[in-house]
Amino acid sequence: MRDASLSLDQLFFQLNNLKIGATIGDNNSGNASFALKLFKIGFEDFAISNNNTITEVKINGPNILLEDLKLNTQYTLPNYYDIILSDFSERRYEIPIDGIEILEKAIQIYKTKNSKFPNSFDELVINQFINTDQYPFNHPEWSYQLNIPYTLQATTTSMYKNSPKNLIFDWPTKKIINRESDKYQKEIIKWNFNLNINDIDQNFLSDLKINIDPNNYNIDFYQKRGKFKINNIVINAVPNDDLFSQTVFRLFNMDFEINDLFLNFIKSNKNPRIQNGRGDFLLKNFELKLPPELLADETMKLIMQDIGVRNGLIRIRQLGLKFHFYDNEFGIISLSFISPFLKISFNVQLAIDLNNDDLLKSMQLFDTELRISPISYGVRDIIRQWEIDNNKSLSREGPVIVLKMSGSLSNPTIIGVD
Repeated sequence: MRDASLSLDQLFFQLNNLKIGATIGDNNSGNASFALKLFKIGFEDFAISNNNTITEVKINGPNILLEDLKLNTQYTLPNYYDIILSDFSERRYEIPIDGIEILEKAIQIYKTKNSKFPNSFDELVINQFINTDQYPFNHPEWSYQLNIPYTLQATTTSMYKNSPKNLIFDWPTKKIINRESDKYQKEIIKWNFNLNINDIDQNFLSDLKINIDPNNYNIDFYQKRGKFKINNIVINAVPNDDLFSQTVFRLFNMDFEINDLFLNFIKSNKNPRIQNGRGDFLLKNFELKLPPELLADETMKLIMQDIGVRNGLIRIRQLGLKFHFYDNEFGIISLSFISPFLKISFNVQLAIDLNNDDLLKSMQLFDTELRISPISYGVRDIIRQWEIDNNKSLSREGPVIVLKMSGSLSNPTIIGVD
């Protein structure tokens, strides 16, 4: 069959007021309920034609409309708060635990060579069994005391930022007997997870042209317009029916739009060529509300303090991506991130070499600029500390860090890092 065609005005599937309930889990220990006011998915003005070796497809869709989705589930699962807090605690004690492990071996070697235990930490240093210029002993926040064969202790010094700590290693049993993480039970508890979505709306209109000549096939894809939108997503994680301890994720609005996108796939070229296209992705007003159990942890307190967050409510006002490719040779990409503690803008201009099959090497940067505006004092301190640790200096215009880039995308030249 050399010539054929098919057209269809409309095809869709629709659900109204769907409700589902179920018991789940190996021992029927959980349950779930699902409710959906409206779900519609379908195509309009669908047409396909074939002429010799060329197939053309025109699609208006898939178009999706969803309203008032609610999903509630209940499970018995580990207490994830305790797992997180235990991990934070282990990280706080990582340096002294590593130090005790090395000291134990150094003491054993010292005793083998001298037929006695060392009297002090300094004795091990003087006899070069340990090196205070190397990790973990190059961290002045911790000091070590020997009382062998009874105990080995690691205690914080005045340089330690948080509350004082004392870690005791019992020499006869070879165990650390007062680890802070031991107080977390890590028990199995009941969790309620709730998902609510107000509405989702998706619309696409596309053309697809395929040349199926086995000697020289190519594919042309043209998307006239495409839009995906979500309004008001809320996710709640509630432990043991305690609403005061819940974690809340909220996303008020997300938009993704692509227009006039033309892609060309050619047999002789491994990568698709983007001849033209515009796109816009926007996420607005993201919120994450952390529970009091996590906020009471000293590591979490420092993180919240660094990014200037109060009451455990983390906000991102905007996350955006825009791109525009044109004339098969140039591209513009803009990224933006706006929050109460940090603002980032990244504007990229590209020249595309169509004769280079290596995708990254084919893209050359010019007039490309990254601007980082640290708003909170904590973020500024983190960046300053990175500069000190790496012996680098970032170029600034007032408080704003400005980096310029050029050259191949695979190995760009960065101006502003000294």
